[in-house]
Amino acid sequence: IRLKDVRRAAFQLLRNIFDLENASFFRSRVIAAIKTMTLAIATVQDFQLMLFETHVEYMNGDWISGWILFVVDMFWPNGVFYTKGPDLTEQEKSDLKTNCKKILETSLPDQLKTVLGKHTEEGLDILHEMLQNRLVLKSMAYMLLDVVWGEIFPELSDFVTGSECLDKNL
Repeated sequence: IRLKDVRRAAFQLLRNIFDLENASFFRSRVIAAIKTMTLAIATVQDFQLMLFETHVEYMNGDWISGWILFVVDMFWPNGVFYTKGPDLTEQEKSDLKTNCKKILETSLPDQLKTVLGKHTEEGLDILHEMLQNRLVLKSMAYMLLDVVWGEIFPELSDFVTGSECLDKNL
């Protein structure tokens, strides 16, 4: 990993996040000055030393096994993956449904509500019903895992095909 590539990527990220392409002259000059200062402050040797120290500290068996144990404990607490809770009464189901719909409605931005108009409530009902369907949730989880897997191992993109529908422009 080269320092100039990291520096270029970091400033490109800042430019995209804060929309510096359309920034005022003063703002763009301040960012240019900061970029120039990073050339004087961070030397290639310091960067390589920091990379090496970080790699030695975090890329070892203890650190990786600690994260593996954390994930296993998070998904399988006490070695049990899934236990069904007690059945809900009709009143509890109704209360949960009402509360979920209220949360969905409050999380929707007002601008989107204005655009959707009278169809907002129908759309929220459909979204709520979809989120109650275990098959839909499993499919969404598998697609999300496919995307993560594809990002971690891009060479397997021909093997991992479940996320292709997310890449299509509709």
